[in-house]
Amino acid sequence: MQSQSPKLKKRDSEKGSVLAVSAIGMLSFFLAVGLAIDISHLYTAKAELQYAADASALAAASQLNSTRGGIKSAVTAATTTLNKYDVNKDVTIPAASVTFASNLNGTYVSQATAEANATTMRFVKVAIPPQPVNVTFAALAIDAVQNLSASATAGLSVGLSMNKYHAAFLFIEPSATPLAKNTVHTLSAKAANVNTAPSYRILQGPGGDTIMTGTIHNYAYPVMGWTAQNLSEADDCRYAKIGVNARFNDYTTHPGVNSTNAPPDKITTENITYQQYRDRQGSGPQDIPSGMEDRRIIILPITKSSDYNTSTRVAQSNRLGVFFLKRKITTTCTLEVEYVGLPLAVPNGTYTPGSTQAGELSIAVLYK
Repeated sequence: MQSQSPKLKKRDSEKGSVLAVSAIGMLSFFLAVGLAIDISHLYTAKAELQYAADASALAAASQLNSTRGGIKSAVTAATTTLNKYDVNKDVTIPAASVTFASNLNGTYVSQATAEANATTMRFVKVAIPPQPVNVTFAALAIDAVQNLSASATAGLSVGLSMNKYHAAFLFIEPSATPLAKNTVHTLSAKAANVNTAPSYRILQGPGGDTIMTGTIHNYAYPVMGWTAQNLSEADDCRYAKIGVNARFNDYTTHPGVNSTNAPPDKITTENITYQQYRDRQGSGPQDIPSGMEDRRIIILPITKSSDYNTSTRVAQSNRLGVFFLKRKITTTCTLEVEYVGLPLAVPNGTYTPGSTQAGELSIAVLYK
């Protein structure tokens, strides 16, 4: 009988080795794929947490307005569930994770400390505490539950050089004694052909029309020309009543005005201060929960009496101001406002380097 060659004997001894190598290779392949899936899962969950932190910080910064109420509103906005992560788990942000600072890279302080120094607070940081994320294949090498966190910082921008929303008023101040910030002013209605101050005029709309209800969609710059409507003192008063009193839920001046096209403010209590108004926004009672916030805050151009042309009714505005409506306009036709004069966030606006800034107006910006 012929014996086997040495080569055949060697092959017989290697039977089954290919199967073992293949099994090890397949196992390694599946582990690698599983590890890739887990890593991708962790990256996705981390990104979702970061989106939640960014949204929370921006929402908080949009409430900053130099008052205690603004700080309270910022915390409320930040701690509201804004996003989901890791297959629709809620992102929970405790109030203690929301801190404030006067400078971007400064010391961030608690809500209580921020409220005590509200006029200087311009930045807010939101730190989402560690959130659990499960892994499967990677659990062979790392813990089966990974804790991920995220943080974001947002705050007020530099002063804007353009603001999109403003009320259809022009306020005229005495040339020698400008309207003082943080004080209450009583403005009277005057005809278009006089420049007596302090007083108000109804502005001419984009197409020459008169708009005193709804949202005014015009671009406003700190320094530009404005044209007042050619109205009598009585008509100035009547249009002002329509626009102002509706914000206090009073629609008796004009039968065509209603809460749909001219919604009231949530807080209609008269003769309160801007600070009291903001404090109630943050945590106090609301008179009309279905109303809108900040309807009693108006942003409009201010001009000196010497810069108002009584013939053309064109006024050169030297700045945009933020005012708080104290009460409705009555039969006396006077408009009582508090000149806020403090930085606050507004919905829309832009900044152009080198342009004149509106120091009282900022927008919420995500910094890091």
